[in-house]
Amino acid sequence: MAIRLETSKRTGIKNYQDREISAFELNWARALPAKYPRAIPRTSSTALYNCHGLTFASRRTKIVATSQIQTILNDDSYRQIPMKDVKPGDVVIYFSENDDDANHSGIVVEYRPDYAAPIICSKWGNGGEFIHGLSDCPSMYGPTKKFYRCEP
Repeated sequence: MAIRLETSKRTGIKNYQDREISAFELNWARALPAKYPRAIPRTSSTALYNCHGLTFASRRTKIVATSQIQTILNDDSYRQIPMKDVKPGDVVIYFSENDDDANHSGIVVEYRPDYAAPIICSKWGNGGEFIHGLSDCPSMYGPTKKFYRCEP
């Protein structure tokens, strides 16, 4: 099932909602706190939304196509910013090694100059949301991190 989801320019964003979590995904999610002890679990597991749904759709749905993330960034006037200028509410996107695929996203919840990196809220697969350091998340999300701010 999908919901109506649009950018500010009324471009439709492909999405879907899911309700079921497989046994494999539940076991993976249960292991996350032990594997990432510095990450703070914020919510329980849910299949309703993914990281991009958290970041760009208010926890209502999953956005899976990388091209849709680029459409949102373009249509909604996001601009890339350097890490030193990051503020709470900005967005981080984790890209694959080839820098094409937006594998993961999250919202900056804290950044202080004395920290080595921002603190992020993101959703991990069909697991829950976590509050974590920039690099304290599954490495499968990608090594390249870019920050964006929406300035309509």
